[in-house]
Amino acid sequence: MNPFDPLYARCNTGDPSDKYKNLPEFPTHVDLEVTNSCNFRCLMCPTGNKSMKRPTGFMDDRTYYGIVAECAPHETALRFIGWGEPLLHPRIASFVRTASDTGLLTHINTNGSKLTDDLAEQLIEAGLSSLKFSFQGVDKKSFEEMRGTDFFDDLIETIRAVREIRGDRALPFLQVSTSITYETREMVEKFRSEIAPLADRVSIGNTIFGYMDLKAVRLRPHEEETLKRLAKLESSDKKHPVPCPEVYDKLSIHWDGSAMVCCNGFDTEGKIGKFPDMSLKELWRAPLIEAYRAKLAGKDYSMPLCVSCFDYAGLTENAV
Repeated sequence: MNPFDPLYARCNTGDPSDKYKNLPEFPTHVDLEVTNSCNFRCLMCPTGNKSMKRPTGFMDDRTYYGIVAECAPHETALRFIGWGEPLLHPRIASFVRTASDTGLLTHINTNGSKLTDDLAEQLIEAGLSSLKFSFQGVDKKSFEEMRGTDFFDDLIETIRAVREIRGDRALPFLQVSTSITYETREMVEKFRSEIAPLADRVSIGNTIFGYMDLKAVRLRPHEEETLKRLAKLESSDKKHPVPCPEVYDKLSIHWDGSAMVCCNGFDTEGKIGKFPDMSLKELWRAPLIEAYRAKLAGKDYSMPLCVSCFDYAGLTENAV
């Protein structure tokens, strides 16, 4: 069982007005971007396509341990996820161990490229609760097309190795996630059948390009042409998430301590304050995130971070 399932169930169900009225006193989980640096050049990502304007950096010990200390009394889960590759942080295993030793659930999203057998063993021994491998597409061509690197087969072998290292241990719960653009049902099912024996869960959704300003990307000419060509193929039946899983249960913290309304705030739009200048409890009730909550409770998606935000997971059926 995925140890995060109870959290997700709470976040993704219910009437938004009820969630607004019954807001918990503290977030049930916190997303930590321990770095916004990445070794991939994914075309759809503001890190990979160089449209992100804020500086690149790594979360320091003071910020991280301060967050853990405030989360501990509330048993708030931590997800190492953001606009970078978490495994690039040199202290990631130590960070996981500290949180686990404090009694907190931990999750990592990774492209898998830095996950050696030794690091995998360190993370498992540190008590990592959940690990998600992020693909793009469902075969070597579609993966390389979007991610700019030939790592599809290597990633499958990495997942296979981690599954073997985990052995009979229940955790970490292993997940594989990918998004598609033009792939056929047959291609998707072939991918699913190959990956399913290696993972505890496989999720497939649609790649969303609508939030991007194609004029802001800074790619090599052939990469920019590929991005524009793929964006034209996007034909998803876009729907806003109802209720929004972001503002009623979770805080998103950038590597420098900047707290955001939600994960869609990849740059500075939606900044609600900064930790530790403000405590997490203060940030949780900051005026800007409260304004978003009030709007979303009425199913009003006119705010800057909401107009281009769509339900990735809910697009699974349309994708295939």
